[in-house]
Amino acid sequence: MMYFKMLMKNLRLKSALWIIALCGLSLAVPPVFDGLYSTAGEREGMKMTVDNAAMTAMIGPVPDGDYTTAVMFGHQMLLFMALFHGLFSILIANGIARKAEDTGLTEYVLSAGIGKKTIVSSQLMIGAVINLLVFIILFGGLSLYNIDGLSLIGNLYYALGLAMFGLLFFVMTMVLGNLFDSGDMTFGVSLSLLLVFYLYRAVTDVADTAYSAASPYHWLSRIEVYGANNGLWLLPFIVILLLVVLSYMLFIKRDLGDSYIKTGKEKRLRNINSYPKLAFINMRVLIISWLIGLFIAGLSYGSVFGDLESLIGENDMLREALGSNNAAEFFISMLFVISALLSAAPALMINGRMLAEEKTGRLEVMNSGTLNRKLSRGTVFATHYMYGLAAAVSAFVLTVLGMYLASMNVDDLSITVNDYLLSAVNYSAGIVFTVGVSALFAGISKKFHITAWLYVTYVFFANYFGVLLNIDDIYLMLSPFHYLSEMPHESMDIPAVLIITVLGFVMALIGAAVFKRRNLL
Repeated sequence: MMYFKMLMKNLRLKSALWIIALCGLSLAVPPVFDGLYSTAGEREGMKMTVDNAAMTAMIGPVPDGDYTTAVMFGHQMLLFMALFHGLFSILIANGIARKAEDTGLTEYVLSAGIGKKTIVSSQLMIGAVINLLVFIILFGGLSLYNIDGLSLIGNLYYALGLAMFGLLFFVMTMVLGNLFDSGDMTFGVSLSLLLVFYLYRAVTDVADTAYSAASPYHWLSRIEVYGANNGLWLLPFIVILLLVVLSYMLFIKRDLGDSYIKTGKEKRLRNINSYPKLAFINMRVLIISWLIGLFIAGLSYGSVFGDLESLIGENDMLREALGSNNAAEFFISMLFVISALLSAAPALMINGRMLAEEKTGRLEVMNSGTLNRKLSRGTVFATHYMYGLAAAVSAFVLTVLGMYLASMNVDDLSITVNDYLLSAVNYSAGIVFTVGVSALFAGISKKFHITAWLYVTYVFFANYFGVLLNIDDIYLMLSPFHYLSEMPHESMDIPAVLIITVLGFVMALIGAAVFKRRNLL
């Protein structure tokens, strides 16, 4: 239990922030839907709107029966939230299992007399406890609402479905951590499976739902929460028990630091002659995974552009929120902002890698005079900052490219190739600013960098719900996107783009200067 308590202590802040953000998003949506679609006619109109191939691919088949507020919430949010809960579980599981082994922490734990069975048991208990908390918060929070259709059994299946989905990918990541020889490879393969299962379900749901049964996302959609409430589709999650047993067996039987699948890491190490090259090799799986994932997200967004007018429909509140003129283009501009913020995530993770080097003491060794060639802190900082910025901007460009490719055959869409290009330039300024905030906080203190994640989360929620709820502009003043033009339905404000970009670079320079002078560890 001592090792379990240590893990919980180390994860309490990170896990709490994730749980608050994810559960908060789920709990914030029902009252929004209840206000936007207050009449049965509006809800039936929305049901007809999402009953097409593009929307089926994104959120699953439309359930039978009345499309109540609760059914709409479950249908449109369950798979979307499952993606984020899966990502959360992957990050936590990889961090306490394979990455802890890579950094040598697990070896220290073993040397303290804690056995392998205790280690893997504690790690699995972390996954169970975290997802149990998710279940309790979601079930309790949803049960407090007095909204039509939000029944106790529906709340139970919604909360339990997401908790089981998260636990599935937690245990799956632990299994993959035994198979592969690095935390980066484990994260990359786990994230790929998370996305592949989603894409497989998207294709088969449109072609023939009978083939979708192989995807965990399909298990969730077939429950039809708040409608049929078919709890039998929770039974496939029993595969979690098999993965738990497999995780035990694989970890106990292999040597620490070893793996069952070799990727030739030893051969690659001979060719490393610079820190930028080493950093790229260590982070390339992370970068490539995000690039592919956000390109796929762009394809998903673009696939519904042709249905935006009908999606917005006759709902007066939604049309007022999105603007009476060019409502579809206004909605697309909101997608650009959301995509830009998601694209900043890999940059924050890359900056976090630099702080991990500091935490483990490797940065102090590289910066000491005992090496033949001293590596300056400035080089380390600049390497992570440039890689992070390049990854973030590239991810956003690929997202925009995916939107364009998926929507290029839409006849009634007035957005041109030039609009996409200018929009990419416009919103990239916000990315530069956000990455600059991350670099500034990373330069100040390794513990302070968590504030960058809080900042991105705040900006995401402010921009996402700001349009729908028409919140006061004062809450958007911290967002760089508030000062940029809402492209493509507005012209680019070049001075604003330049100012936001320069501010981002200035914050990065300040962060670098502070980082070079502050004490390590």
